[in-house]
Amino acid sequence: MRITCLIASLCLALPALAQGQDAVADKLEQAFRDWAGTHDVARGALAATYQGNVVSQIGIGQPADTPMELANLSKAITGTCAMSLIAGGDWHEATTAADVLGQGPDVTVGQLMTHTSGYVNDATQMAMPAMLDVPDHPGIVDALLELGPPGKAGAYAYSNENYAILGRMISVETGQTYGRACADRVLRPAGVDAEVSPRTGAFAAFGGWAMPVADYAKFHAHHFGEGSILGQAPEGAPMAEMGGGAFYGPGTIWRAFRGGHNFWHFGALCFPGRMNTGAFAVQWHGGWGVSVAYDACVDWPAMAELDGVLAEAVFGEQ
Repeated sequence: MRITCLIASLCLALPALAQGQDAVADKLEQAFRDWAGTHDVARGALAATYQGNVVSQIGIGQPADTPMELANLSKAITGTCAMSLIAGGDWHEATTAADVLGQGPDVTVGQLMTHTSGYVNDATQMAMPAMLDVPDHPGIVDALLELGPPGKAGAYAYSNENYAILGRMISVETGQTYGRACADRVLRPAGVDAEVSPRTGAFAAFGGWAMPVADYAKFHAHHFGEGSILGQAPEGAPMAEMGGGAFYGPGTIWRAFRGGHNFWHFGALCFPGRMNTGAFAVQWHGGWGVSVAYDACVDWPAMAELDGVLAEAVFGEQ
C-alpha cells in the first residue's frame, strides 16, 4: 500500500522527488515479495521510510498493519532506552549492574550494551522455550546476577543475557516496568504506541516487543536516521568492534558508509510447532530505511539474501 500525499501543494512542488520515492518503494516491495516466495514465507510485512517518514507498507498473507513479533530487533529499543538514561544524567557508560541493583557483578552499562561484559554462554537459549507465553520470568536474571559472567570482559560475544540484565536495570532505575519505561522514553517520542508482546513478554528487553512494522520503522528512523544523535555520531555511544568495519552499539550494528552510517539488525525466534518468526531492520545513509517481519524461521544465508536484495532495490542503479 503506497502512502499517498495528502497536501496537494507539496505533491505539485516535488514531482521528481515523489516519482523517485515511488520507484524505490516499488522495488523494495517487489524484492520482499520475491524473497518471501523463494523462502516459502506465507505471512509477513514490510514498511519503508524515507527521511523519517513512512512512504510504503505492504502485507503478505495479512494486513500490512498486523502486529508482528520483532525478536532481536527489540534490543534497539532497550539500547536507546539505556542511552536516554545516560543522556539524562541518571547513568554513565561506566555505571555497573551492582550500582543500580545493589547486587550482581561490576559489569558496566557500556559493556552490556555492546556484548562485551563476559556473558558468553547465553543461558537464555535453553530457557526461552519454557518462557514463551509467560508474561514475566525473573528467574533467569536472578541467576545471572548471582553467578556473574563466566568470561573475561572486553571481547565482543553476542548474548541475550546482556540485554536481560539491562532490562532489569532500567526497571529498577525508573521505578516502572521495563516495557512502560522504554515505551515512554523512546517509542512515544517517535510517535509509536506499543507494548511488549503477550507471547514473548518474558524476553522483553532482548526479544519481546511486537508491533506493526510501520511503527518499528518510525522508531528506527527516529533514533538512527540521519537527523538523530545516533545517526550522526554513533561513535559517541558505547561501541564494540565486530570486524570488517562493523561495530555493535546500543542494540544495533552499524558501519561507516559514504560519509555517513548504516544501521541494521536481524532477529529470529524459532520454536518449532509453537512460534517461528524473523525480522530485519535497516537504516541506510541517504534517507531510506526498511523494517520487515515474517512468520518463518529462515537460515542465515536467507537473512543475508534479504539484506542484499533490499539494498539492491535502493542502491542498485546508483
